[in-house]
Amino acid sequence: MTYSIVARDAATGEMGVATQSQAFAVGNSVPFALPGHGVIATQSMAEPMYGSIGLDLLQGGFTAQEVLTALSSVDPQPERRQVAVLGVTGDLAAYTGSQCVEAAGHLIGHDCVALANMAASAAVWIAMVERFEHSGGPLAQRLLNALQAAEDAGGDFRGRRSAAIMVISPSTTGRPWHDMAVDLRVDDSPDPVTALADLLVTRARYQDVVRAFQQAIDGDPVTADRELELLRPMDAHTEPDQLLWRAVVAALAGREDAARKMLEQLASCAPQFLEAARRFGRAGLMPAEIVERIVPEHS
Repeated sequence: MTYSIVARDAATGEMGVATQSQAFAVGNSVPFALPGHGVIATQSMAEPMYGSIGLDLLQGGFTAQEVLTALSSVDPQPERRQVAVLGVTGDLAAYTGSQCVEAAGHLIGHDCVALANMAASAAVWIAMVERFEHSGGPLAQRLLNALQAAEDAGGDFRGRRSAAIMVISPSTTGRPWHDMAVDLRVDDSPDPVTALADLLVTRARYQDVVRAFQQAIDGDPVTADRELELLRPMDAHTEPDQLLWRAVVAALAGREDAARKMLEQLASCAPQFLEAARRFGRAGLMPAEIVERIVPEHS
């Protein structure tokens, strides 16, 4: 009851999986990913075994096709499943069971495979592959483009409700929080693909600000401040945490007047973040005397 795509970026080696469905919380059941080894989408009357054990088999050296063959041989009802597997070397395999509800099918493309069931037509999975193959940019954006192409082709004929996207590193660092590049879900929305696109943009901006804040408090505020100047200004109402971090970076870079103006914006709509600035000082993240100078006196 879903459409999905698994894919690999040949230039970076990153692997990803993206999915959309009329079902609730599709991200909780369809996409599976293991940094350094591969990604799997299991759908229709989904059997989590294909995802969980499938990743274990990829980690153990099985090819994508060997994973499908091994797991379908122990599945009592493989005809109800639809599965796609992508290994770290780029090998792909996909399966659509005979009892998947029409329109159901899959298409293996260059570095990707798209699959769908209960789709408006076969154009859904064909459009996903074509859009992915002709898109540029980061893998997450290309996967999102493929989801949008599926929607443009009719998508899930019952409608839409949830979506998810995951992107992982082709190698493992021993630090999983670094190896999972993207992990976003929309569990219940009238327009989940658009909501997922918004989250992808928000995530990138959020990470840019967090990274600059960390760089500033670690001793290089001038570079961090210069990089943040390239972004649009943070909104005090919708991004109060980011505006606070932006102010801290500016202050540490020697632009205390600019930092104070940012905090004055927060004073009128989110004054609790001024208290957060004071606590940064008490925690030693920035000099207390700077905090005293930039936090508005009336706060």
